Amino acid sequence: MQYNWTLANGNDVNEIVALSQEFFESEIDSIFTPEPPVLSRNLLYAVVSQFYLPGTELVSVCRTESDQRLIAYNWAKSGDRAVWSDDPMVSVRMVHVDLTLPARTRISIINDMMDQWEQFARVTRHNIICSTTMRRDQAAFLKLHARRGYDIRGSYAYKNLNTTTTQARPADSLDPN
Repeated sequence: MQYNWTLANGNDVNEIVALSQEFFESEIDSIFTPEPPVLSRNLLYAVVSQFYLPGTELVSVCRTESDQRLIAYNWAKSGDRAVWSDDPMVSVRMVHVDLTLPARTRISIINDMMDQWEQFARVTRHNIICSTTMRRDQAAFLKLHARRGYDIRGSYAYKNLNTTTTQARPADSLDPN
């Protein structure tokens, strides 16, 4: 399957919310009340920030080449800090992939996302990336992180780009300008 990544824009938000609802709402609905308008609003704020304040947010979408169907998206924020340190980091806020895709395609897409996080971290001069998951079945997702040099701590995966030797695969520029 051929697919392309682009930075998200306002026209992508409704499809992102629909993908989230279709495949992942059941992961949160026993804890949180799913509110699609709230997710839509927060995504739209992130997309606007990405455009007007480059380096603050990364929201990218993955679409099939053939029919431009949304099959994944990725949302990260720069400048977050852990409560025990002032070291700035890139926090991965959301990662969703169409679960009907073949496993190899999903793995390739997630690897692309990790490349984007690393490039975003370098562009924003943040050495630490934090990716979390609240999925019930998280072993495969975290295993992909471990293969890429992340330090797994429960459902958190941390990577310090200054202390790892794994290099990101070449990727197109994520700078919208």
